[in-house]
Amino acid sequence: MARLLWTQKQDMGPSHRMGHAMVFHRARGKVVLFGGSSQRDFLPNDTWEWDGEDWTRVADSGPEPRAFHAMTFDENRGRVVLFGGGLSEGALADT
Repeated sequence: MARLLWTQKQDMGPSHRMGHAMVFHRARGKVVLFGGSSQRDFLPNDTWEWDGEDWTRVADSGPEPRAFHAMTFDENRGRVVLFGGGLSEGALADT
């Protein structure tokens, strides 16, 4: 069986969180992370990108903060699409 080796790439990046969504943006060759829930920033409203080496915060505003949403990459338009999720006040059904 092959042995896996984990290597820490950097000390900065998104805060620890759950209920976030991530998608591979094929046109840019980067993984995009949005939202989620954490103890420090209950519903962070930030967007991060991972290029295979480093995390970069690309926005700290955008869609309404949320957790447990879905994201996908739209090949035809070359865009990330986000749907739904939840707030402390209830569920969202926006795109």
